[in-house]
Amino acid sequence: MHVKKVFSVFILHIFIILYILLPLSDAGKEKCSTCKDIVENFKEGLEKTKKSNFGGGNTRWEEKSLGTWAHSETRLVEIWENHLCKYDAKECHFMAEKHEEDLEDFWFNVHAKDEQVDMHQWFCVNRIKVCCPKNTYGPKCSPCKGGPARPCGGNGRCDGEGTREGTGKCDCNSGYRGDICEECTDGFFEESKNDTHTVCTSCHESCKSTCWEAGPKGCDECKNGWSKSEEHGCQDIDECLNSLCAENQYCSNTQGSYNCATCHRSCAGCAGYGAHKCAACKEGYRLEAEHCTDLNECTEDPTLCTGDKQTCVNTDGSYECKCEDDMIYDQGSKLCIPKPKDEEQNGEHEETKDEL
Repeated sequence: MHVKKVFSVFILHIFIILYILLPLSDAGKEKCSTCKDIVENFKEGLEKTKKSNFGGGNTRWEEKSLGTWAHSETRLVEIWENHLCKYDAKECHFMAEKHEEDLEDFWFNVHAKDEQVDMHQWFCVNRIKVCCPKNTYGPKCSPCKGGPARPCGGNGRCDGEGTREGTGKCDCNSGYRGDICEECTDGFFEESKNDTHTVCTSCHESCKSTCWEAGPKGCDECKNGWSKSEEHGCQDIDECLNSLCAENQYCSNTQGSYNCATCHRSCAGCAGYGAHKCAACKEGYRLEAEHCTDLNECTEDPTLCTGDKQTCVNTDGSYECKCEDDMIYDQGSKLCIPKPKDEEQNGEHEETKDEL
């Protein structure tokens, strides 16, 4: 019993240690994306430090100095400190410090001899092994599904492509499905296909789901708002031929549907928007040059607003009687009357608040 208990405690301790260390190993896991950033930043640093502070003087001296500067330790330090890890990215600093000797080896022994060497291939793929060659994936840089020449049939993305991670499975583009994206989804039809590649093209907008060729004649079934004919295939139904909109609205047919919108303010019924589309003019408007225009009641009828201290003011589609000397117009008597005391007091109160 005692031995079993000791063994159980030992196993428990092992699990605790693994539990503590596992997050740390995950946190330090190197990523291909970080390595790519280092390579791109390194290239940018190379470009920006081409001449550094040299220039504008003795040409022969400048050429001699630049030749020395080109692969110098000083230039490497400037690239490292000012360009290598932008925005203080922790992952970048961690990787750069861990592989400082590798980066120095590339600078002094590889790049100095041949500036055309692919840094990504040399550093990320071959040296520190966090990336894979194009169209391969995973710990062993296995070929993506469909082969490295044309993964996923050229119609999708290989999961983990170019990295030491991922499953290699195909994430197909819109319209494609299948193990290597070799089939068409609903809403698309197979335009062409060979041993390595399938081309899927979208069905016409009038098709409900599937089709066998392009255009409205290729639909297996029409969407709502479309009707099928032998000669033309799926054709738009003009819903506006029926009275579908409310009073003082007009109907606009759209592909597969319709819209209702309110007539112009001058219209009493209309065939479309605008004062020139009115079926008839509303009260306060009259037809002039095929447009319903505002009627100026004040000039048309001199008997309006003729009471004491009254003035007629035209408005869009109507008119108002305005009073002088802070009087108000009474609709019942059609006269200008003094403001009620409570309104005067409220007005004075508002003025005092504004002054404050």
